[in-house]
Order: sequence, then C-alpha cells, then structure tokens
Amino acid sequence: MEENSTAEEFKYLLAEQKEFCVISFVGSLDHHAVIALDECLKKIKESNCKFFIFNFRDAVEIHTTTHRLLVQMQHTIRKEKNGRLRLGGLHPKWKSELVADGSIRADEVVDNIRVALAELSKFIS
Repeated sequence: MEENSTAEEFKYLLAEQKEFCVISFVGSLDHHAVIALDECLKKIKESNCKFFIFNFRDAVEIHTTTHRLLVQMQHTIRKEKNGRLRLGGLHPKWKSELVADGSIRADEVVDNIRVALAELSKFIS
C-alpha cells in the first residue's frame, strides 16, 4: 500500500491487488490537496488495474476546487484504461452535489468498499 500526503489536511492511500485498485481519500479535499490528487492521477495512469474503487469514508470535505481532478481520474479509468469504477463512503450531501454538477455518476456510487468489490467482481471474466 502506498501512502502519500503533501499537506497535513489531506492524504490518499493506494492499494493494488491483482486487477483491483482501492484509493482511499483521507482528510479535506480542498486546494491544498490538488498536488497530491494530481500525483494520484499519475499513479492511476501507471496502474495495470482494471477495477478501481474510490473510498471517501475518511474524507471530511470535498471542495469544488478538486472536482476537475476527480473528473480527470474517472475519465482516465473509463476511457484510457477501459476500466470500471465505484465510489464508496460518500456523504449524501456530497453525492447530491457531485451528481448535480456532473462530477460523478450516480450509478457508480455504492455504500462501502465491500459492496464495491462485490459489484466489480461480477465483471471479471
């Protein structure tokens, strides 16, 4: 598992196993998190995984300044990697805001990592 933080307020943890990659966001996703999120995007591009889970359980805020990078990460997974994505642990308020502004897809949001793994496992050939 890789852990990275560029500011005390935010860090992400990336864990890969076989075709799965779980990225947990910890702390405040605000303007201080942009550098770390950009690095996370690079790690996604380098990954050989096909199934990705974004875990927001330990996030305390998702500011609009990070929406663009979240969209870029999702685009990379779906289009460049031809992968599948699930997002778990999202506070209902954040889910509503992110779906409303087009930053996430409602059908990719699940309650937690366990549900995400179960859903994504159905796509393994």
